[in-house]
Amino acid sequence: MRKIIIEWSYPMDINNIIYDERMSDVGLYYITRNFGGNITNLYIGKTTYNFRSRLEAHMNHWIGDHRGIIQVRLGYIVYPQNITRQYRKELIDSAEKTLIYFMRNNLKRNKQCTKDCYPQYWLDIHNTRYIGNLPPRLYFTHKEWYGW
Repeated sequence: MRKIIIEWSYPMDINNIIYDERMSDVGLYYITRNFGGNITNLYIGKTTYNFRSRLEAHMNHWIGDHRGIIQVRLGYIVYPQNITRQYRKELIDSAEKTLIYFMRNNLKRNKQCTKDCYPQYWLDIHNTRYIGNLPPRLYFTHKEWYGW
C-alpha cells in the first residue's frame, strides 16, 4: 500500500480563497460549512488543472444551496517528494477516492466512490496541519477492506 502525507491549509471563506495566490495550484480540497457553530463536511474534491476553476464551478452550481460560512482547505501531497507530474496526478486521483470512501457517511455532496474503492486506489493517508474533521490517518487493513 502506498503511503502519502497530505498537508491541509487553514480553512478560508470560499469567497476569499478564490483570490488567493494558490488558486493556480493543483491538489485536493475539502469544503465545509459552519452554520450556527456546527461544522458540516460538504465535499472532498481534486483538481489536476487548478483550484480556481473547480471552486468557481462549485460556487456557480451548488454552494449557494447551503446557508452559513462555506470554508475551503487546500490539500497538498508533501510526501512522497520529487515525483513526476503524472505520478502526482495519479496520487491526487487515488487520494480523492480514498478520502471520499472513508468519509462517505459524513459528506453531504459528493457520492462517487462511496460503495467501493478498488485496491488500485488504496492509500495509507496521513493528514497534517488543519485537518478539520478528517482523521489524522486513513488506513484499512486488508481484513477491514474485504470484511474478513
